[in-house]
Parts: sequence; structure tokens; C-alpha cells
Amino acid sequence: MKKLFFYFFFISKISFGNELPNLGDYSETIIGAHEERVIGREILQQAYQSKSIINDVEIEDYLYKLTNKLVQASNYSGSGLTFFIVNDRSINAFAMLGGVIGVHTGLILSSSSESELASVLSHEIAHITQRHLARLVGKMQKDSFKSYLGIGLALLLARSNPDLARGALTASQALSVQTVLDFTREHEKEADRVGLGILNKAGFDVRGSIDFFKTLQKGNRYSSGAAPSFLRTHPITSERISDIENRLTEYPYKQRLDDPSFHFVKGKIKVFLQEKKSIKKQLESNVKNKTYANELGERYALSYAYLINNDYKGASRELEWIQNTNIQNPMIDQLNIKILLRKGDTNLAYLAMKKALIKYPNYRAFVYELGNYLIKNKPTNEAVKFLESYVKIFHSDPEIYKLLAKSYSLSGKQTLQYESLSQSFYYSYNLQEAIIQMDMAVRARDGNFYEKSRVESRLKQLQKEKEIYEISKENL
Repeated sequence: MKKLFFYFFFISKISFGNELPNLGDYSETIIGAHEERVIGREILQQAYQSKSIINDVEIEDYLYKLTNKLVQASNYSGSGLTFFIVNDRSINAFAMLGGVIGVHTGLILSSSSESELASVLSHEIAHITQRHLARLVGKMQKDSFKSYLGIGLALLLARSNPDLARGALTASQALSVQTVLDFTREHEKEADRVGLGILNKAGFDVRGSIDFFKTLQKGNRYSSGAAPSFLRTHPITSERISDIENRLTEYPYKQRLDDPSFHFVKGKIKVFLQEKKSIKKQLESNVKNKTYANELGERYALSYAYLINNDYKGASRELEWIQNTNIQNPMIDQLNIKILLRKGDTNLAYLAMKKALIKYPNYRAFVYELGNYLIKNKPTNEAVKFLESYVKIFHSDPEIYKLLAKSYSLSGKQTLQYESLSQSFYYSYNLQEAIIQMDMAVRARDGNFYEKSRVESRLKQLQKEKEIYEISKENL
């Protein structure tokens, strides 16, 4: 049980509910905040080692911005939610212990408005704020259903490696899946109710929820996946849709325009998930025949499709159309920078990066681009100074630490190089590698007294954290 417990998480089924669940607090006596953090970290470590996870700073930052609006409108009292993006065409999002949310690319692509996407995320946030997952664990332990605790690893691996998923389920032969699903259905009505409140308070159109549930119902009717059928999202019932529609009468009509980033993110995902030549032809046809949901997003996607096919003239033409709309958005500036770099106009790209950072000083995509540019084209001290200033702002960003490590390496500063690499691994949830790199920083022969003292102290902290972490896993 101990070895399986920390893999546990439960995918929110977005399925029908009957009555509001019993709000008993027995779960809090079984699994507390510390245990949830341990489980959450283990989940993230497993997730970031998976090839199914998408790492794109613009998509991540858009979702963080959207999620933060919803969290601020909720009663969440934790230290912060963390999410990862799964490269999966199925329409799904899932909440897990430790304040972790997984979002499938299929969910983003299937949302016709930002309010629809926000409605699903608010539903998942509600599962976390209401401690549904902890209560599920509490009920399972109370009823001695120890075998359920192996289902988490299977759910995580089901899409990326079905064979491993089956192996994980074999470890739980006594699993009675329907009992788990029946128990979680009790929480759906509460998550719908709380989620609608969050959605409305955050300024979104609550009617986006019913629109998206209908999309889910249609999508699930025709979809099939690699995961076992009992791990898939259950169909949405007419009873649940009716209940949500009744609740919507409590809220006034609210018209809300989408953030252009919503359509740009959809366009970017659409391009990156398909074969580059076929997606270019498809988007060209869509734009020519006006068969699209949003022209701005479709032309943005087409510009990216031209770019990855090395058609810089076509990419620039579509970008010019977007720029002529006079919409101000950092994703437009970033696309321009990408085109300039691919064309080899490095000086113009450099000027565009500097201009963009003045306009959007904390936009991480520009920080990455300019950091990489400085490392390749400018004196190393300029790159070091730039990245050191931004690592103070984004102190938990692994990519900026990685770039900083490169700049230190070019400067011949081994102590600082290994220290930065250690921090990069640490914030990528790889504690063991963080310790290895920090140990190398301690052993490096350069570095002044203060740097040596700092890395020695940090190594002790990491080792202590790992010790506590391992003990906590064993005691779960």
C-alpha cells in the first residue's frame, strides 16, 4: 500500500451526480495538507518525466493566467495550484491530490469560447477546494479498499504507455472500479454548483458551462481511446444537463469577449499536433473557404504552419494580416520574433525582442528568446546580467535557470553553473538530480567564499528535504 499510495490521483469524471455528498471531515484525519503535498510532488515528478507532457511557455502562461482568475474567485486556501498539459486529443481535464490539475490539448481545441474552457477548469478547481479527492481516499481507507490506491499510476500511464498501465492495474486485482466511480459521482453536483459560482465571480459567462457539457456529450459519444473503458470519462446525462440549466437561471446574462490569446493558443496547438505539411494545406483551405470558428486564430495558426514549413513569405503575409487588426497581444510579437529568427534577420529580431520586453516586461517567452540570443551572440557577461535579473523575478522557473547555467558555463564559472542546473532540476521536480548537481557545485574548485557557503548550505537543505520526503512517502 505504501508503495502505491503516492501514485494515487483521481481523474474528475465530469459525469452525472445525484445528491450533494456528505460533507463529513473524516478525510482530514486520514490525509492532511502535508501528505497531499508529498503526493502532489510525486505526481508532478512522474508527469514531467512523461513524453506526453507539452512544454510550451506561451500555452502554460495563458493557462496560468486563466486559472489564476478562477482561483482568486474561489475559496482555495492552499499555496497554489499546479497544472500540466497532456498531449491527448480526448476532451478531458482532471484534478489530483496536492492541488494538481491535468489539462488535455483536446479540451482546449474543443472549447469554442474562453468561458467554455474556464467552466471545465472551475469545475476541477471546485473538486480541489471541496476536498473531494481527499474524501475519496478517506472513504476507501475507511472501507478497507486498499487496492484502489494503485489506480493512479494506471491513469497517468494509460495514454502514454498502455502496457505499463495494465501492469499497474494488475497490482490492484481486487479493484472494484464501479464503486470508485459511484462514489465520485456524488461529488459532481457539488462541483457543478461551486464551479458555476467561481466562473461567475471570475467574470466569465456561466452559460459556457452548459455549452461545453453538450460538446462533451457529443464528443464522448463518438470518441474512443487507448485507455480501458472504465478509465474514460462517463457520458453526460440529460439529468445532469437539466440540473445545470436550472442553476443557470440564478445568474444574469453576461456577454464576454474572449482574450485573443485563447484563439492563438488553440491555433498553436492545432499546428503542433499535426503533420506539418498536411496542417498547412488544411489551414489554407479553411482560410480560403472561410470554414473556421475564428479567423484571427485560424490565420495565426496558418502563419505558424507556414513558418514550420520554411515558407517565410507566407508566414509574414498572415502575420501582417493579424497586425493590421491593431490587436495588441504578446503572442503576435512573439510570432514576429520567431519569423525574423528563422529568416536569419537576427539584428531585427534582437531589436524586436528588446521592444517587446519593454511593452511586456514579464512575458517569459521574450525572456527565453532574448536569453538564448544573448548567449549565442553577445559577450557572456551581458547574458549573465540579463538572466540573473530575471531569475529573481521567476525564481521557480527551471528554463531560466537552465539558460543561466549555459551563460555561466561560457564564462567558465563552474560553481554557479552547477548551482543553476541544480535549481533547474529542483523546479522540474527532480530532487535527486538537483542534489547531484549541487554536490558538483560544492566540489567545483572555483567560486568565492560566499558562493561556496551558499551552495554548501543549499546542498544540506536539499538532502534534508529528500530525507523528509522519503520518510513521508513511507509513512503514507
